[in-house]
Amino acid sequence: MRQVCARALGSSYTYSLPLMAATIGLLAACASAPVHEDWIRIGVTTKDQVIARYGQPDLVIASPEGNIDVYRPTASRSSVPRIEIPTAQAGPFGSATTRMQLIDPGLGAKDLNDTVKERLRKEIRIRYDNRGVVQELSSP
Repeated sequence: MRQVCARALGSSYTYSLPLMAATIGLLAACASAPVHEDWIRIGVTTKDQVIARYGQPDLVIASPEGNIDVYRPTASRSSVPRIEIPTAQAGPFGSATTRMQLIDPGLGAKDLNDTVKERLRKEIRIRYDNRGVVQELSSP
């Protein structure tokens, strides 16, 4: 009788350990990511501190209450698709040759925000007062 219980107990551990590991993995995957804008304090954080962390804003909205800077999430440079276009070239005796040629979608432009240390996961809007101090932080 004791051997039967020991075998049953051993086999239950065999199945429960992977099940427990999978459950912990799923729970860890459901944990929310830390919010990047937790460091921004209303009435304390300045515009210069925000620019040092996120770079220049993507959009600035002027309003009587103060300027609103909009920061949007950006994709990494590696995700830019390569584009091919057909080109035609004149050949001898009135013939033409066509071939596909890769083009750079950015036309060789450099990213002005290449010093950005953090990437945003969602759009944020920051309203500053006339002194450049954060007055409101929101995300649409």
